[in-house]
Amino acid sequence: MTEPLETLITTDPALAGNILANAGIVIFPTETVFGIGASAYNEEACRKIYTIKNRPKDNPFILHISNLDRIKELAILKPEHQELISVFSPGPITYILPKKDEKLFSSGLPTIGLRIPSNPLAQKMLEHSNLPIAAPSANLSGKPSITRWEDAREVFKGKVNAILIGEQSEIGMESTVINLSTSPPVLLRPGGISFEELKFYLPDLKLGAEINTELILSPGLKYKHYSPECVVIAVPKLPQIEELNAGQIGFELNVKMGLNLKINNNQEYMKNLYSFFIDCEKKGLEKIYCELPKNDNLKETIMNRLEKASEV
Repeated sequence: MTEPLETLITTDPALAGNILANAGIVIFPTETVFGIGASAYNEEACRKIYTIKNRPKDNPFILHISNLDRIKELAILKPEHQELISVFSPGPITYILPKKDEKLFSSGLPTIGLRIPSNPLAQKMLEHSNLPIAAPSANLSGKPSITRWEDAREVFKGKVNAILIGEQSEIGMESTVINLSTSPPVLLRPGGISFEELKFYLPDLKLGAEINTELILSPGLKYKHYSPECVVIAVPKLPQIEELNAGQIGFELNVKMGLNLKINNNQEYMKNLYSFFIDCEKKGLEKIYCELPKNDNLKETIMNRLEKASEV
């Protein structure tokens, strides 16, 4: 039986970066969701993350880096994609690119996913580590991603070396992922940056999941994700009948249930959906009713997460 680790809870991103530089595993905030990371040059530490999360071994990690220059060091970048990256990064977007540095941990793939988070704490941590940090979302595999450090502490204390305290994730859902290693490029996972926004810079961008299921290039494509213990039910309109064993999230709350969250727009929906799932789970509720999102450029992202969370 593995002895529990002494998990440092810290507000110091430099200290978190030093722990990563010394083969440690750190949970840290980003603008999308919290990540659980290790040096992408330390295969042993990266494989520990698979064990900690109970994550399938063919589900790759995203590598988090501190600046645009790092992309050119680690991957092969076509000149026509440089403007796209300079516009949207730092930010909630991941680029799948051919791997240049063979020493990087990439789950056996010839490509890597690279992201430059905009969260200031994540930025400082990455700068102090001076490393690319391989980091999936900080949650047990299949469960809702964590957007509050307190939830990370409940799940991972004793399993990681440190947790970097930060505010609730501003966006609240995982990054947009686009595959730039193919022609035409493909949107693999919707996120905080929409298909429509990307099309301006990538006119030939295609919408769709990775076709080759034998080669999973991005997280969020193959396995059940984002799912609480409660049954998730997406509905056009929230129920009119009170159910104390259920939670509800939406724009118009008609009756009181066991847990209730009124939202005003899709931005609020994205920010709060996962934390609401976790709160309903903690309360022991059986069902969660989720009103369908409003019809804007974030609808696709929210629907993607609701559909995956409600899969049996």
